Amino acid sequence: MLWFNKNRKKKMEFIQNFVPTSKAQLLQVSMYFNKGDIQKAQEMFDFYNKNLNLPDFDPIAPTFMQQVKTGATDLFSWIKDNQGDIVQGYEFLRSVIANRGALPTVGTGVAEEPLPPING
Repeated sequence: MLWFNKNRKKKMEFIQNFVPTSKAQLLQVSMYFNKGDIQKAQEMFDFYNKNLNLPDFDPIAPTFMQQVKTGATDLFSWIKDNQGDIVQGYEFLRSVIANRGALPTVGTGVAEEPLPPING
C-alpha cells in the first residue's frame, strides 16, 4: 500500500510539471497514465487540450549543418552591422602596440585654456 502512494505521488508530480509541446505528445502521455484505456485517455486529452493551442506534432530539431549555417549567418551579419566598431578597436590596438604599450592620447578637439590661479 505504501508503494502505491509513492507511485501515485510521482505521477502527480509529473503531471504538475509536465509541459506539453504537441498534441501527439499529450495523447501519448494520456494513454500512458490511463494504461491504454482509450476512453479515459481521450477524456484526459480533451480536458488538458481544450484551452491549449498546440501544434499536431513536435517541430523537428534542426540538423547540425543547419545549426552551423544559422550560426555562421548570424555571425557574419553581426560583423557587417558592427564593422565600424571592429575597425576602430583594431586601430586602437595597433596604436597601443606601435607605442609599445603606452595608451594613445585621445584629443577632444577643444583647445585647452589655462586655468586661472585658485588664490588669485
